[in-house]
Amino acid sequence: MTPLDEKPLSGPVFMAAGEDGVRACSQDGRTWTHRQTGKEGETFIAAAFGLGCCALFGRYGGDNHFAMTRDGLVWQQAKQDAQYAFYVRGAMFFEKRFLGYGGESAGQGKMFVIVSTDGAKWDPPQKVPGKHLLRRFAQGNGLLVAVGDYGRRSVSRDGIEWKDVANYKPVDSLIDVAFGNGQFVGGGLHGLRMRSADGLTWTDRTPGEEGEHINAMIWDGKQFVGVGQGATYISPDGVKWQRTPNQHAPTAATWGNGAYVGSLWPGRLLHSTDGIQWVETTRLPQHVEALAYGTLQTG
Repeated sequence: MTPLDEKPLSGPVFMAAGEDGVRACSQDGRTWTHRQTGKEGETFIAAAFGLGCCALFGRYGGDNHFAMTRDGLVWQQAKQDAQYAFYVRGAMFFEKRFLGYGGESAGQGKMFVIVSTDGAKWDPPQKVPGKHLLRRFAQGNGLLVAVGDYGRRSVSRDGIEWKDVANYKPVDSLIDVAFGNGQFVGGGLHGLRMRSADGLTWTDRTPGEEGEHINAMIWDGKQFVGVGQGATYISPDGVKWQRTPNQHAPTAATWGNGAYVGSLWPGRLLHSTDGIQWVETTRLPQHVEALAYGTLQTG
């Protein structure tokens, strides 16, 4: 399905992508346009903006699958052999490059990074040291900080070489991380929160309520917003937190232009002005796994 009657997009936009190669765009976080679908079984799991384009990362069959657009209409696609095992599982734009990170599976290691300088052509995978996969990323203070499986937390200056927190433990597993106000702040299992200035020394460890896993940690320009299952945690500094019960909270979320946008199975796209109250705006036939906000620029 291709939106033949729609015009190219330019400027700030939300991007949603997921199962069966579904893609959709929104300029306000409420109205979704430029919907397209790909092949059955094709799944996008991450998205990143940079260089005026949006790059999607996913899998199809035994391949890693990539798609890039500058206008929401025309997509350039590429693939690499993943041997039915070594799939990309997280992505980031850092230091003028798109970085796709993956590995075999949780606990198995064999992590790699795939690099692109334009979002269209991809270098061969490079091995990344470490036993457990890194899945979510944030940049700030000239650093790239990542969180992943079994409590792994790591820091890098180039996106290739990584240094792990010493003796990390599964009980400290963070699901997502954000940067703001000079600090990296992570949120994770059972409402766990902690912060770091350098990605290696983490302080102010604050446990939460049982089952209130923080699936998205967002810096909205003023405060950290941890969107959890059943509650939203808000803090200006990652130290003092306010917990507020939420409703219909998404399992993936992003922020831009004063709006929080989230996704919830099956195919529900949600909008919020505060990260606490969520309203369904659109329901796609396919589930959305990747959300991002950035700028498209043709030419």
